[in-house]
Amino acid sequence: MPNGSRSSLPHAASRAGAAQSGGQGGGQLVALPVERDDAELLRRLHRGDPWAKAVLFERYGALVERVARRILGTERHTTFADVVHDAFVSAYASVHQVSDAAALTSWMKSVAVHASCKSIRRQKARSWLRFFSPEDLPEPPARGADAEIREAHDRTYRLLESFPLDERVAFALRYIEGMELIEAAAACGVSLATIKRRIARAEARFVSAAQRDPVLATWIEEGTRWTR
Repeated sequence: MPNGSRSSLPHAASRAGAAQSGGQGGGQLVALPVERDDAELLRRLHRGDPWAKAVLFERYGALVERVARRILGTERHTTFADVVHDAFVSAYASVHQVSDAAALTSWMKSVAVHASCKSIRRQKARSWLRFFSPEDLPEPPARGADAEIREAHDRTYRLLESFPLDERVAFALRYIEGMELIEAAAACGVSLATIKRRIARAEARFVSAAQRDPVLATWIEEGTRWTR
């Protein structure tokens, strides 16, 4: 996860929980007193145990960041640590809404989706500011990816930036993150029929635009999903 001062919040809670558990006998750090299963974690979150927040972050931080990266891609000005931070602030404030531990993973994905959408809306609101320095640019694709893959990656996300927000999210969850339809619907908080419509519209929009792009058109022609 990217480093950032805001992302240290859950770790501070972790240290506080460990210190509290260690008592006053020398200040020895001990393991967080939370069971590995989500049912116990959810019970402790409902009770407001501070160390439970740290465990939620440790358990789901990577998942939240991955979903955010799939949706945001090369979104300019995006600091993923901030998006993850905002997602967990929201999660801590609303976890009482979750009554079934089996739904915790799905709910965290929906929290990540909403935090990502909030970030996109925030950037659109100040999109008139277009002066960038190199350090402002988002993280590129994984090291070792060749120039052609990087170019296709960048062009894909530039194209997705022009989509309506609901279609962009649906497309990213389905085709980039690889979620099943039911999972994507739950993450977006919509019905299965609605997510199918959004994906269909996004897919048609993507194929139409990509076929006019000299780089993406080649990828489509060489693939099997969108070839005729």
